Amino acid sequence: MNSLNVFIRNLQKQKTVGILSIACLGISIAVALLIGLWAMNELSFDNFHKDRDKIYRLTINSFKNNESVVFGSTFKPFAEEAKDKFPEIESACRVTPWSLGEIWIGNVIHKESKVIVADSNFFTFFSFPLKVGNTVTILNSPDNMVIDEAAARKYFPGEDPIGKSVRYGGVNFTITGIMYDLPANSHLQGHFVVPFFGWYARDVWGGSDIYLTYLKLGENTDFQKLQTGLTDILTSNMESFRDRKSNVYLEPLKDIHFSRSDFDSPILKGSKPLVMVFMLTALVVLLIACINFINLFISTSFLRAKSIGVKKTHGADKKLLMREFFTETFYYVIAAVIFGLMLAWMCIPYFNRLANSAITIDPASPWLYVFVGSLILFTVFVAGMFPAFYMTKFGIVETMRGQFKGKKLSVLQKGLIVAQFTASIVFLISVFFIDKQVHFMVSTDLGFDKENVLYVESRDGFIKSYKALREEWLQCPAIKDVTRKNCLPTEWVQGWTIGKPGADDTYLMEMCRVDYNYFDVMGLDIVEGENPFEYAHDSLRYCMINERAAQLLEMEQPVGQNLLIYGRYYPIKGVVKNAQTKSFHQGVDPQVYVKLDNMWANQGVPYLFKIKGDPQLAIREIETTWKELVPNVPFEYGFLNQTYESLYKAETNAGKILSSAMLVTFLISVVGLFAMAFYATQRRVKEIGVRKVNGATVGEILVILNRDFLAWVLLSFLLACPIAYIFVNSWLQGFRVRTEMSWWVFAGVGVIVVLVALITVSYQTWKAATVNPVKALKTD
Repeated sequence: MNSLNVFIRNLQKQKTVGILSIACLGISIAVALLIGLWAMNELSFDNFHKDRDKIYRLTINSFKNNESVVFGSTFKPFAEEAKDKFPEIESACRVTPWSLGEIWIGNVIHKESKVIVADSNFFTFFSFPLKVGNTVTILNSPDNMVIDEAAARKYFPGEDPIGKSVRYGGVNFTITGIMYDLPANSHLQGHFVVPFFGWYARDVWGGSDIYLTYLKLGENTDFQKLQTGLTDILTSNMESFRDRKSNVYLEPLKDIHFSRSDFDSPILKGSKPLVMVFMLTALVVLLIACINFINLFISTSFLRAKSIGVKKTHGADKKLLMREFFTETFYYVIAAVIFGLMLAWMCIPYFNRLANSAITIDPASPWLYVFVGSLILFTVFVAGMFPAFYMTKFGIVETMRGQFKGKKLSVLQKGLIVAQFTASIVFLISVFFIDKQVHFMVSTDLGFDKENVLYVESRDGFIKSYKALREEWLQCPAIKDVTRKNCLPTEWVQGWTIGKPGADDTYLMEMCRVDYNYFDVMGLDIVEGENPFEYAHDSLRYCMINERAAQLLEMEQPVGQNLLIYGRYYPIKGVVKNAQTKSFHQGVDPQVYVKLDNMWANQGVPYLFKIKGDPQLAIREIETTWKELVPNVPFEYGFLNQTYESLYKAETNAGKILSSAMLVTFLISVVGLFAMAFYATQRRVKEIGVRKVNGATVGEILVILNRDFLAWVLLSFLLACPIAYIFVNSWLQGFRVRTEMSWWVFAGVGVIVVLVALITVSYQTWKAATVNPVKALKTD
């Protein structure tokens, strides 16, 4: 209680310093807590499964157009053949999670983004607990369906969903079980689980490679031998994988969330480097807050010096004084933790949106207390270490006589300020370049026109009446033109192995099925030949290719030559200019364009509307037609430019998180600089008085006082530039096309930092420079 009373008394005496200390520590603890909980969640993915150490996913290392790629999904029969051939495989389970789809409940259609189609042993293979139902038999019947609690509340509020009918994929399913909501740290996510049905159950080698295939292995498995055998199964059934020198790798369950697989079904994937960067960011922010706490302690060292001298004269030894300083720091940290927890709780919704996560502060979780306890111990030790070890060294005589000058403290304090501003400048430069790269990717010339393009997924009456509807839509003054494609330009739904007749080399290329006017609507330039789709009948197998495909096929004059696609010849009629339709993380895909025939169009494809004028007028026109022809399905639309920008959502959100961390770091550094200015000017009050008596002007004194601070800030800038350059340059290597490392970004950050530093210290130095010299020297 005595130590608590001392803490409260000191806090009342130095309210400004105390509030700043608690606020800065609290903000940094909130940042560390949010990032720490997120990182713990990322690193704990799939740890809840009972047999997690025995489960592996079939992953294929291969080549796509002479570039190394990893396939995270494979063909349905692979698991069956592997289990029959290798006794060390205890069991296998195939899973196909879908991110797009719809379900029928009665006559109402609902868009549902999380449906899992899997083997019947899904709930015995994995440890996803059921609330209602038996894990062994729940999916034995092909028309059984399991839903989670969230879906039950959403689609059957206040009702028992068991026995209810749900239509999905053209099949009527009966709900026979309810599962608990899948954990947020599971790479598999779904609200509905159904067994393989229809073409899923009949799929063969060379059909769809959309099956995530998991194997549960025995303890004494020879992994090298098994992987070799699995590779033999793949290459003996799929000649294309043998030609591409592919091999099978068994990926542990715990590594799937951070997998580098390029092609797999939609699963929750993270980035381990990003986790490390964010954890380092949290640590840096916390360390800077501790440094700031030390600086604020130094700013009150004159007031504490006499107190320490008095205690020493009354017999207090160093060990007792150290304990008192650590105790006082502990009280500061406890107050900061309370403030930080409140702040983190308020900021969790914002953080979850940025990080695409679902973390919570769960008071019932023991890990929360372990983490918070670790934060407290770390912060108390780091923040209290300096006061405990250095301020207890003050001499009794100099402190009692008021001769304590703190020159050694001043040097140390400047060093701490340099460390603070160096970290802040590194953050600031990094954030500027992240924003610059994202803006570059979104605004650079992509080779096609993504602006003012609205899209709608077609179905039912929309499909049957397309030609008549198109003529009707073109009468709307806000619709310039309408076209169709088998998928959005940003997507890839069909890849075929393509080569030249008589050549051994083949390449995996994107098959784009388009309407005749697609190139005009999307602003794609035809650089050679013509567009044959304006006159060609569906039965004519004419095609066009892009420049990237011509380059891979080593065709200097491709027009007039043939492509060999699945045993059929396709005459090349034209060459389309390369377009960056996918993310800049990958290069331009080789593309083959063929005419969108009725068979593909009748399955439902996106309609692309080129808008002119008021987009709301076009939306109302399209929605009116939709409600007439498809009354049971909600009308949904999107804009292509927004879809393209979403390809860089991870980079944009990472930039926002780092911006928040940068802002916190910069504010804390400014507070530290303020404390340093306060300390330095207080120490030099009499010196300033002497200078003014001897004729120094206020301007000259301001220059003398400010130049020291600017020197340390400029030193921080010089130290930060190479560190930031290395970090940013390494990050930019992840993009095929990247922005320049512009010098003006570094220069601009330097100007900003210098201005902020001047504004921060000028108030303190101006006060010191304008004080009456008589008042400053009256005690001498």
